[in-house]
Amino acid sequence: MSTAQAAGGRLRSRLRSWRPTALALLALLISALIGIWATPRTSSIPMAIDNPKSDGAMAVAELLGHEGISVSSASSVDQAIQAAKRGSSVAVINPSALSQTDRERLAEAKGDVTVVGTLYSDLTGLSRLSPTGSSLPESTPTEAQCADEDASAAQTIASSRGSLSTDQSPEAIGCFPLPAGSYAYAVEPLPGGGTLRVIADATLVTNERLADEGHAALAIRALGHHEELVWLDAARASSAESVWNSPLTPPWLPVLMLHLCLAALVTAIIRGRRFGPIITEPLPTVVRSSETTIARGRLYRRAADRERAAQALRRATAIRLARTLGMGSAASRDDLLNAVASASGRPRPAVAAVLDGPIPPNDHALAALAVELDQLESEVHAHG
Repeated sequence: MSTAQAAGGRLRSRLRSWRPTALALLALLISALIGIWATPRTSSIPMAIDNPKSDGAMAVAELLGHEGISVSSASSVDQAIQAAKRGSSVAVINPSALSQTDRERLAEAKGDVTVVGTLYSDLTGLSRLSPTGSSLPESTPTEAQCADEDASAAQTIASSRGSLSTDQSPEAIGCFPLPAGSYAYAVEPLPGGGTLRVIADATLVTNERLADEGHAALAIRALGHHEELVWLDAARASSAESVWNSPLTPPWLPVLMLHLCLAALVTAIIRGRRFGPIITEPLPTVVRSSETTIARGRLYRRAADRERAAQALRRATAIRLARTLGMGSAASRDDLLNAVASASGRPRPAVAAVLDGPIPPNDHALAALAVELDQLESEVHAHG
């Protein structure tokens, strides 16, 4: 027997010994891929159309699909704007996450836009409607009381967390009035020729509350005016489509790339050279965070924008109070007012006057509001 034949025999013997291991790894890989592809694509993202949980919006997407309307998620702002230019409807979640430029581009597109949820949101550039903090308790249904066909079909809603003021938009139609003179739903024409519909309370279209009162009718009619609806969560969408948020990218590819990067990092740590300890160097200059706050305050003062300044002060105080009292972001304004009144010892109307009161008429009143908000926050901390 020649040397070459002997070497070939040893190689075949090794391959035969490795065959069971290779087959087991191949079977494991195939089963993993089948599991990935066969698993239903659902999520736990709030207000997502693939979220079957109580805070998701899968139910309204399914109902719209039964009506022959195609519902899809937009992975980028540009994708949603292009769909609006084609005449499709766009549903916007978390509108404050959009830049003012993107809101203006969306308003100039041809399609209809439905904003779902405006509590503590900014609609500047998209609408002249003003979101307010006024809410309607769950035990107090309200009727449409307007000429809009979609709202009239819904007849009533059970409650509303947040509301809209139409004072700055004479062309707007307000529906489902609240005691404070604002509305839970409003319709307004857009510059591009489409129609803006705004549902102040995003929870009305969630799986948990869709069956209450006329929520389903309002959601389906407000979102279903065209054969295609694009669902845009502005807080999670990127400004431009890339290979990572393209619908053509398999969902498991980012996970695979993450594992490869971690493996490369571990290899680099194990085999890399050891350098000495990190040496810190003093920065050439230190900018205090208070300077940014002072500069922003001066801009508000120069522009005499007391409304925006007061709104920013009240919003920031409400967020800090909710965090101090252990309340989540889903807590209603009414619950927050009750909790603050209980913690501070003040009557609830007094707390509401501080957090949801009128716009300060002058700089002196604005300064007094800031002091009052600080005092209220100190009282809550003291009792806590």
